[in-house]
Amino acid sequence: MKSLSRRRFLAAASLAAIAATASGISNRRISDKQSLMHVVYYWLKNPDNDADKQKLIEGLHKLVTVKQIKYHHIGVPQTFKADDPLKSYHVSLLMVFDEPEDIDVYHKDPIHQEFVATCGQLWEKTVKYDSLGV
Repeated sequence: MKSLSRRRFLAAASLAAIAATASGISNRRISDKQSLMHVVYYWLKNPDNDADKQKLIEGLHKLVTVKQIKYHHIGVPQTFKADDPLKSYHVSLLMVFDEPEDIDVYHKDPIHQEFVATCGQLWEKTVKYDSLGV
């Protein structure tokens, strides 16, 4: 079980590196030591339904307009190694907040509430990881 937790941490760290690179900030810190990285993996109820997947992705693009989110990355698993059990999710979201308290404001934001109301029925499971900068 210990190696599985380590694998999941490495997967989240890899997504953070991808997000940082995609944002053009690969050679500097995302934020200061108080930053919070929030990663969510989504498993769709109907994974073969492209319309559901697109609706979730569109919803996530609206969700990341919440002003407390400093950086974000919306993604899907790489397909070249589909047998990896850690890539069984369908869509992922990585968000970076400047302060840990910002996630509480984010959860109460009407944009977040609308996302859950309009897209919540699309997934059967989510797994969330939060980490503080050091």
